[in-house]
Amino acid sequence: MKRDGWIKEINGIWILRFRYDWNSWDQNPNVLIEKGRLELNGPPLLKNRKRLRRVLAIKLWRELLSTGWRRVNSQWD
Repeated sequence: MKRDGWIKEINGIWILRFRYDWNSWDQNPNVLIEKGRLELNGPPLLKNRKRLRRVLAIKLWRELLSTGWRRVNSQWD
């Protein structure tokens, strides 16, 4: 089951994708966070990827939503 979360800057171009890191889930749950933007011609530009502990990823998600980021549907595969 895919459980991705997507958020985007309200007036910006950056999109964050939060997804479970299933390889770490049993021992030390982590979340992968990919930062990217959509390109007019061609595939999306993925700027970086980082791994955070689940608790910190949830905190970041909530902080971003409270500062104006908004949830969006899937933006890339």
